[in-house]
Amino acid sequence: MLSSIWTAPPNMETGANSVAPAPLVSPWQVYAEAGEPVAVVRVRNLQTTLPIGRDAWGRWNKLQPVLLSSEVSFAQPFTTASDDDSLNNETVHYGNLSKTILSSLELFSQGTKAPAAGAVAATGPASEPTKADGPTTAGILELLWVCMTGRVIDGSRVALPVDQIALLGASQLQSLSLTLHLPKASLLGAGISQTATASFQENPVNNPLRSYSRTLRIHDLHVQALIGINPNEREAKQMIIVNVEIDRFDVAEDIHTELERTIVNAIEASSFGTLEALSTHIAKKILWEFRIGDSPTSMKERNWQVRIRIEKPIAVPLAECPSVEIRMQ
Repeated sequence: MLSSIWTAPPNMETGANSVAPAPLVSPWQVYAEAGEPVAVVRVRNLQTTLPIGRDAWGRWNKLQPVLLSSEVSFAQPFTTASDDDSLNNETVHYGNLSKTILSSLELFSQGTKAPAAGAVAATGPASEPTKADGPTTAGILELLWVCMTGRVIDGSRVALPVDQIALLGASQLQSLSLTLHLPKASLLGAGISQTATASFQENPVNNPLRSYSRTLRIHDLHVQALIGINPNEREAKQMIIVNVEIDRFDVAEDIHTELERTIVNAIEASSFGTLEALSTHIAKKILWEFRIGDSPTSMKERNWQVRIRIEKPIAVPLAECPSVEIRMQ
């Protein structure tokens, strides 16, 4: 479980109020269970830099730009807050939300050792197993979640410094989403991101979460591919743009470098006529052939859900691009 992959700093509770973890599901199911939002506060793309995870070349803990976004959906509308034109427990000050997200990262300078990813790499000649001594992407996401809610991402236990009160109370919330985006962590795309999302119960007995999701995204890979059914398209490769989402992402380590390499290799070696066939081919490569380290377990056996969207910018002259999207598990 993700909640076991990071080491708490001094004066942080790590085992209090332990209960059964909420189920890990797709974000679609989380939002369906949460229901239509009635009041939402968002902060998008807070900027900072961290020596986090792996960069575009797979090197551990190099200083990278980081974008942090949060979406807080409240259980009740902004009735009294809007009537009185004041802040109360129906809402949250977006300035405080931003400060909490950024100040949470200071815990790493106070003795928090983030999860070590260990010698984890996809199998194959290009693998470069290297020990990570700094924070992983998942570890940072976990810490931010703890500082905002007081609990780990699956809701199973309290993990907050004993002298600190969580910014958000579970009784306030309908759903919560937190995204960490590394825009420079891809050689051919617009970076990678991880998102944690949870729906909250109205009257929880133990765990305040109804369910939660984790998603890994690889954004806007630009890859040359031989793709198309027209005669001219069989003569030369053309640029396609590929977005990959992994729902039910249950991996603590940073594996996006190997995953990107698997996707790019699959595309460059292919020669399909349709985007439908190519997207299915990529999904199958991930689910059936991709491996983490020496583990024999396939990603299909881990219950991953893979969503592939491919755009073909020059295919239709009078349109920005046609696209095809598939989901497979």
